[in-house]
Amino acid sequence: MTRELVKETAVDQLVQRNGALDEIRLLFRLQRLIDIDFRKCKYREYYAALIGVSLYKLDKMGKAHLGMTVYQMIQDRLFQEALKLLRMGKDSVKEITFELGFRDQAYFARFIRRRTRLSPLGLRNL
Repeated sequence: MTRELVKETAVDQLVQRNGALDEIRLLFRLQRLIDIDFRKCKYREYYAALIGVSLYKLDKMGKAHLGMTVYQMIQDRLFQEALKLLRMGKDSVKEITFELGFRDQAYFARFIRRRTRLSPLGLRNL
């Protein structure tokens, strides 16, 4: 009887690990989709529909494995791209604003300021 209990426990752990691996694979797929489409679509529902998983479940997996929701992943990717474009210095802040799909420069400036406490120009001049 003790052997059966040990076997079941080992099998349960393996199933849990495989489930976690499946979740991590889904999150990698989500990250790739965000990398491809983040400029044209910032709606988390869009990504959930592409993957075929509910937004609730994606958020739960993201929080469990990455500590971030889908919304936070999209915002993080936008921020990374904004930093890259600002540091390259080729385009004006206005061009970067519209390239990344923001409504206006004021919204883009707030987006940057919330994360860095600097304006886009201040960040560029660092």
